[in-house]
Amino acid sequence: MRFDPDKARDVISKLATILRRLLNSPDSFVPLREEVEFIDNYLDIEVVRFGPDKLRVVKELDPASLDVMVPSMLLQPLVENSIKHGLSSMVEGGSIYLRSRLSDSGLVIEVEDDGVGMAATQLVESTSTRGAGIGMANISERLQVLYGDTARMTIDSHEGKGTLVRIRLPLLQAMGAVPEGFYEERSSTRR
Repeated sequence: MRFDPDKARDVISKLATILRRLLNSPDSFVPLREEVEFIDNYLDIEVVRFGPDKLRVVKELDPASLDVMVPSMLLQPLVENSIKHGLSSMVEGGSIYLRSRLSDSGLVIEVEDDGVGMAATQLVESTSTRGAGIGMANISERLQVLYGDTARMTIDSHEGKGTLVRIRLPLLQAMGAVPEGFYEERSSTRR
């Protein structure tokens, strides 16, 4: 592979953007649009790493959903799991699908891959707090702390066919819609 200084600068710029975001408060809410922009930077780096023929990204995002407020760093662990556990071992590579839409009950976000999937026993372990990976357990716990029973995360996986993680959140619109003190009232770590 030939060294391309322009590509190297682009990757360094994306890494700097990612690091700046990681250094900001992980407890904040951001519009889904910002979360998707962060994922775009993350995936651009992964595409360079894996090659454009090995990692395909398909986004089906309802424009109306992009202004809904979501917890910062909600999607990155899901996308990372898709790459690390679902696609990295596949010689031919695979695809990640990122979807969002509004429904009567709120915002629905899906991260799906067409990777190796999980066996039924792996799936049972991944949905319990005890056996879950750190990323999935953190997301589940954050959703519980922030939204109580009004948010839900489900995992649907089939060995050899891929994994779909679906998150349902109540609607919080941009422009000050997150109530003052919302996080502090829900957090057990702020007392």
